[in-house]
Amino acid sequence: MFANLLRGCRQRMGWRPMAQRYFCLNLVYKDDYVERLRKSFNADERGSKLLLPTYKKAMLYPDDLAIRDNVGEFTYFQLFMTAKRLSIQISNICGSGASLPVGFFCANDAMWIVMLWSCWMSGQVAVPLRTSPSLELLRLQAIDCKAKLFLGTPENASIVDELAQTLKAATIVLDHDFVPPVKEISSTSMYAQQLVISRDSGVLMPEAMLPNDFYENSIAMLLYPSTSTSTSTSNESHSPKPVLLTHRNVDAQIRCLINTWHLGPSDTLLPVLPMVHMHIAIGAVLDVGGNVVLEPGCNASSIWNSLLGVNLSSKKRCTCFLAKPIVYKQLIAEYQKMFLKDEHMVEYIKKHCSEKMRLMATGFALLPDSVFNYWRDITGHHILEYYGTLETGFVLGHTIEEGPKELPKLVPEKGVPKPTARFVSSNYKPRTLGSPLQGVTARLMGPTGEEIFKCQNHVAGPVKTGPLSEASSIPVRNFDPAKAAVQGGLEISCRRLSVEELPAGMEVEEIFIPTGDICAYYNDNFYFISKACDVITVGGIQVNASEVKKLLLSHPKINDVAILAIPDLVWGNRLCVVCIVSPDVQIELETIETYCQEHLPPFKCPHVVKLLHVN
Repeated sequence: MFANLLRGCRQRMGWRPMAQRYFCLNLVYKDDYVERLRKSFNADERGSKLLLPTYKKAMLYPDDLAIRDNVGEFTYFQLFMTAKRLSIQISNICGSGASLPVGFFCANDAMWIVMLWSCWMSGQVAVPLRTSPSLELLRLQAIDCKAKLFLGTPENASIVDELAQTLKAATIVLDHDFVPPVKEISSTSMYAQQLVISRDSGVLMPEAMLPNDFYENSIAMLLYPSTSTSTSTSNESHSPKPVLLTHRNVDAQIRCLINTWHLGPSDTLLPVLPMVHMHIAIGAVLDVGGNVVLEPGCNASSIWNSLLGVNLSSKKRCTCFLAKPIVYKQLIAEYQKMFLKDEHMVEYIKKHCSEKMRLMATGFALLPDSVFNYWRDITGHHILEYYGTLETGFVLGHTIEEGPKELPKLVPEKGVPKPTARFVSSNYKPRTLGSPLQGVTARLMGPTGEEIFKCQNHVAGPVKTGPLSEASSIPVRNFDPAKAAVQGGLEISCRRLSVEELPAGMEVEEIFIPTGDICAYYNDNFYFISKACDVITVGGIQVNASEVKKLLLSHPKINDVAILAIPDLVWGNRLCVVCIVSPDVQIELETIETYCQEHLPPFKCPHVVKLLHVN
């Protein structure tokens, strides 16, 4: 099935060989080449409406810092040259522009970006895999995508070899030593050798690259969710369902984040998420010439060092932070342990974060109120919540407003206060999911499948429609999302083209994706209530398991929670909670039960409580 899909994509693309080209070596300064290349890219994007993969735009910032990881710092040109070198090996195995799946294993470091870019340079489908699932699940994923080649680092070599033997696929194992030193590639002549001019059009472009129109309809990635499960009945195995992203999907999600966060070359992003969840955010920062700090794991002390810019120049200090709620919780615990008793550090942390950081955000999990409030107290920042899926990227959230570009000319410079480093949208409300981001339509569906509310955010701005659109703005005292007048199943649609890009008289049909979540809408904001599958009937009353989970996650010693429904002859169902804590944490079951009884009505309190110690 997947092979047929790839063949269909290649037929629709009408891919053709590239025109004859010759090397461009007639300029003296590297900046001259960069400026000419920038004009060529602008002509493609604005004139021909072609998309440019991020790896091509890396040539616009050759000597700028792109990635800093636990091994070192790497410029854009280093990443480009390394990916190009690897892409040649991939093409020798798979063929150039073959759109074959290539699986790769890598930690959160610069080599992950290199492997992704090299797959795209070679014209293949990138399939990032993780070693955290069981080997059986990895085997099912590898069989499902029918990977022809596996890339990996030395620490993953055994898994790569085992999967390659199962599928009779080729392997390439590499590490940071594969990256050329800056001194070897920093010359202008080396940069110029990577550029060519088309004999037909005279357009400057990176050498040995597929044409931009190749990426218009080709598949970019296959992503397997972290919660993928496989089941077996008798002799049948059910492989997990992947998420398929085209290069158009990736480009649209990147542009959406650039516009939402107003990203620029002065931004430094520190993301602490699985790479399949943060690759779009990384791509957005690299697309505009910013740089990214990648942490190999979730070490709270190391993350604090990166946030505070320890041993870093001011140009490399973080301005944007993106992490799951559990990471914020661990950072708070580290803060209480290391900094709370030091008044100077407490003052410095709040001053640094409030002045230097302009965005602190989270997504893909519930944010407890206690974490939100404590983090605001110690850093001066609201944690902005964003909603998204693997298919769509971030689709609901809060737009960061741009600050003043320059100071007023008529006011003396000394008398002008320094502009703050961050600008939060005026309509931001804590503990909400915000509104649809640019190019996104979100709607709520009633229990019988009818549309009750829709909010579009396209060229003309947000537009609200539906039978309950007026009810969403009626003032309510002590608003409770669970009791909102406008609530239902959330569905998302993303339009990739703006109105100006559509041919005359043509309309794009909106295709909505059910998210499986129940949300409410009130006062220009969406609110998450629960997953549809988490609504449990207890004694004839519906209980949102997400509400119970969010409460338990607010406990400082609980890292994660699973809610189960246990069948009961009298109550229909009773709640069972499994609380995940760190191995060194001591907590009694009675403590958890008392905590629930103090904050929840009796029918929402769990009947069974279990503890699970996990690293």
